[in-house]
Amino acid sequence: MRYKHTLIVVVLLITTLTSYAQYSGDALRFSLLNNSTTARFDALGGEKTAIGGDLSSLYGNPAGLGMFTKSEFNLTPSLSLNRNDISFTGNKNQLNNNNVDLKNLGVVFHTLTYKSGNPTKGLLSLNFGIGYQKREAFKNDLSFRGTSNLNGLSDFFTESSNAEGASGGGIPDPQNLASNANYAAYYSYLTDYKNNKYNNITYADADQNYNLRRTGGNSNIDFSFGANISNKLFLGASLGIASFKYRSIEKTTENGLYIDPTTSNSNDYNVTYTRNFSTDGSGVNLKLGLILKPVHQLRIGLSFESPTWYSVTDNYSEELLNNINAYSGLDSYPYEYRLTTPMKVNGGLAFFFGSKGFISADLGFVDYSTIKFKSNDYSTEQLNNNNIVNDFKNVINYNVGGELRVRDDLLFRWGYQSQGNPYVNLSNKDFTVTSYSGGFGYRFGAYYLDMALINSNSMLYYSNYTLSNGRQPTATVDNRNNTVSLTFGVRF
Repeated sequence: MRYKHTLIVVVLLITTLTSYAQYSGDALRFSLLNNSTTARFDALGGEKTAIGGDLSSLYGNPAGLGMFTKSEFNLTPSLSLNRNDISFTGNKNQLNNNNVDLKNLGVVFHTLTYKSGNPTKGLLSLNFGIGYQKREAFKNDLSFRGTSNLNGLSDFFTESSNAEGASGGGIPDPQNLASNANYAAYYSYLTDYKNNKYNNITYADADQNYNLRRTGGNSNIDFSFGANISNKLFLGASLGIASFKYRSIEKTTENGLYIDPTTSNSNDYNVTYTRNFSTDGSGVNLKLGLILKPVHQLRIGLSFESPTWYSVTDNYSEELLNNINAYSGLDSYPYEYRLTTPMKVNGGLAFFFGSKGFISADLGFVDYSTIKFKSNDYSTEQLNNNNIVNDFKNVINYNVGGELRVRDDLLFRWGYQSQGNPYVNLSNKDFTVTSYSGGFGYRFGAYYLDMALINSNSMLYYSNYTLSNGRQPTATVDNRNNTVSLTFGVRF
């Protein structure tokens, strides 16, 4: 039986946790969020800062609530048809993921504020709203396999085992390894301990099989109000109660040959490396906005979204299972931290062609290098904040869209959106997300129905482990997503 020296394990576990504790990737994941929109704004290319009069204003620019002249309720379900075209070590695979979700649900109550006098001057109305929005769905499944001709799991565990001595005191022998997964790697002949260090003893041409399943999402409950001043200036503010849940199970099964260090014979090995992520967060954010109508045909919008201040509970575990001898090494790293996402500024213009329609464009600025990570562990805090500053940058996001009224009850819409690449020093990889959209709206009495189709494309890159030289096997994923959203609403 393996004997554990308790005091040594506690000390070394801190070192092992520090090697894992690079939360900057999660910090970005939970910061890459767009406000939800109704199907009308979906078809127009996304959030429209200068339009107003749509329940999307609940989640974006709250000044738009000031334009409501009646109370209104609507809800927006969506169907996402997601396709991943995966390329890994020359092998191709295609995987489809479909998801039905409730994008948003909201109500606005219209309240007149004047009783007599000039009904076109001063504070004319004060409208209040409450809404639920799903800002992001994390659901995604990947499955692929191939032959890793270089840098398999043995390279990863060799680095990880040697790293346990990085803080001084020498590299521990196998019996004193803090990480159970590192010991399982030694026990499974992925690594060998010789001359006070760990070495890779496997052949390079290992077969790898990857399976990834992610679930969860990020949502907001928004309490908003908007004011109408003389039908010229519209002001608004919003308080958001934010929360997210993220679950991920990532498995790599690898089989190949190793050189037995005692006999120099070649033998089979078969292992499965599993990483489990379970992360929950809750927080608050604020929004402020205005819309100005200098003339009837032109609207100018500006909105400010504060950082979201999250408290996060993270439960990460990793396990290496020897499938031949049924031996496993499991390590768990529960952790709590505070996350501050970047603030966002959006500006927009809209030009109206009488009652026939309009064209609108938006520009948004986000600086992801301003994400802040805080915890009770100062070294982990500094590590992640340094990674954030060095790895992420500011981006400009933009969209454009138009609406055409072909009849009093029928409208057609189109849009385009581009979201910038937040990464520094990844010029050989394009993380820009582009989307094209279109749809229609139908009005019948106090009721309305809007439909939108959004086609978006992005590139993803995935590996279940990383190496110091950056040469871990990596899959390239061409993600193509078609989303159909449908908004049903009523004015009362």
